[in-house]
Amino acid sequence: MSYTQRETPILAQLCTFLVEDVYGELAARVFSVLARFGRQRLVDILRLSYLNRRQIGAGLVILVQQHLVARSSTDTSPTFYAIDWQHSYALVRCGRIAKLVEERFGSQAANVVSNLLTLGHTRISDLKDAYFPPDTDSDADLDDGIVNGVGTKRMRNGEPVNGVNGKVNGTAPGTLVNGDGHSNGVDSAHSNGTAKEHDGSIDSVKDLYKIVHKLMKEGWVIKLDEAQYLSAGDYHELARQLAIAEKCGGGEPTGTKQNAEIEEATLRHKRRIRDAWLEVPQTLGGEHKTNGSAYEHANKRVKINGDNDWSRGAFQDEEELVIRINPEKIAVAMRTEQLVNLVEQRLGPITARIYRIMLRSLETHIPRCFDEWADPSPAGKENSPIVEDDPQLCIYPEHIANLTTHLDICEGLDPQGICQITGRSLVKDKENPADKVLSQPVDPSKLSYHERKMVVEKHIELLTHDPFHFATWSGRGTFRIDFEEIAKALIQHELENTVEARKGPTGVKLIRALRKKGKLDERQTCNAMMMSANDIRDMVNDLTVQGFVQTQEIPKVDRREAKHSLHLVWYDCQRAREKLLHDTYKGMVRIMQRLAFERERVQSLLAKAERSDVVGNEDKYLTADELDMLKKWKEVQEKLLLQLFREDDLVATLRDFVGPMVSV
Repeated sequence: MSYTQRETPILAQLCTFLVEDVYGELAARVFSVLARFGRQRLVDILRLSYLNRRQIGAGLVILVQQHLVARSSTDTSPTFYAIDWQHSYALVRCGRIAKLVEERFGSQAANVVSNLLTLGHTRISDLKDAYFPPDTDSDADLDDGIVNGVGTKRMRNGEPVNGVNGKVNGTAPGTLVNGDGHSNGVDSAHSNGTAKEHDGSIDSVKDLYKIVHKLMKEGWVIKLDEAQYLSAGDYHELARQLAIAEKCGGGEPTGTKQNAEIEEATLRHKRRIRDAWLEVPQTLGGEHKTNGSAYEHANKRVKINGDNDWSRGAFQDEEELVIRINPEKIAVAMRTEQLVNLVEQRLGPITARIYRIMLRSLETHIPRCFDEWADPSPAGKENSPIVEDDPQLCIYPEHIANLTTHLDICEGLDPQGICQITGRSLVKDKENPADKVLSQPVDPSKLSYHERKMVVEKHIELLTHDPFHFATWSGRGTFRIDFEEIAKALIQHELENTVEARKGPTGVKLIRALRKKGKLDERQTCNAMMMSANDIRDMVNDLTVQGFVQTQEIPKVDRREAKHSLHLVWYDCQRAREKLLHDTYKGMVRIMQRLAFERERVQSLLAKAERSDVVGNEDKYLTADELDMLKKWKEVQEKLLLQLFREDDLVATLRDFVGPMVSV
């Protein structure tokens, strides 16, 4: 439940395209009604759409299962449905989520996450039965081996009831992939694993439980709670009622002081409910006992129906636990990847790989990019206590040095610094006498522990001296990363890049002058930029129309005349941020429209190429012209999706890494 920018009609249009692309036309039509009219009851949706009650119910099942629509109901009021914009937009990141998990935990964990994305949420016991079905008789009228699935519920005439598309992010709906299916495009081998781990297959229930426990421990998978179905307003009302019951005994608060206490208690209850979702069961996976003794005990129990049916025993409560993907952790991982890519562009690949190790070591202790419900900081208190850095969020060079034994950490550093650490001398380069090189090459694998630590500190110093301040010295030989300040710098960097692309360096100069000086009139703006008024008027007008610069008219007298008024120009980073975010959404909508148009042109060819007898035998069943058209379509699709993911990176930078910024 991260901070939500102002929802605009263009965001509703984008999310409708995403829902239709993933879950089909029926779900998209129900979604579009809620997007256009807001929070509605079932009877209102029936009245506003041209669908019958059964169709609307089927569409809502999909949307609620995937957490795209929030619902709230009480004993005395009907059920209301409202769109969850954050989860709806997250559909564009489904394929990327599996890739991020694979890079951190291997292809088996990516396999589990891909299936959780397909299911929306599921019980652990149902997930176990889907991977390792019990040896029982099946009935064609019953569910197709999946509980809580989004498709293949009671197959009728060979078609799924809910009208779901043939594939969801590369995986057939309702089909759990365990092995060579490589859902969501996960098909690359992990660097440290066996051959079976490379194909993503899970061999036993024990391995499945360990993977789920690991993902929950790292914060990628959380428990499902009824509060997660509530909209933001209903969730606030729930926490506020708990706060009123705690502070006022159920009565309405009176007075300013009591209202302030209620607001503080409301935030505290919001955090308490949210943090409870991250709790990890102690017995799942046997992680709480030494050497997996919990599984040793479980293996001694009587097995029913062979090796795949475990006696529930001590795991019964944990197997009934309902789990889902944590959307807030995705933003943390995306922030890590963006910062690493930026460091690689500015400081080199080795420093970037060390920075990746630093960031991933902190990811376990960072559940979200920012706390939307943090207590407000005490403003104006000079004697406020100094909050020390959390030891879990501090970076120790000696720990990083132990994790970089496989890297050539001497690359990318000044030879003079390497000379001081290793004690070697410098000599002139034969090809370029102006440069100096080490007299003897340095083998990174033979560096002592102290030398490796000193070299790692040199890389961290490069990070601290960069204008983005990727790391900050924290004292006592430790460093920390100020994510909030880095995120604000990234937003300003993206805004300046956009202004420079549209208006050139002069536009960036104007933005920086206004950001530094504040509100300026025309004469002060000319002095700050050292340019004439004729040169900057058109620039100010264009940037004002585009939303990056704000103007204000202050009359000097009672009559509102232009010649008796002050015309001020100023820059608001938060407003410019929202304007660029809106433009980014608009660009993504156009990409989705172009993708649908290009797909429609070759729809008959794609229908033929996706037939089961044609897949893998394209050269046999397709003509040369059809193969050429199919190749061109794949190239166009790849380019459009690549641009879509780049736009998504910009959305993450502008929206997900830091909360709203206070205007000066």
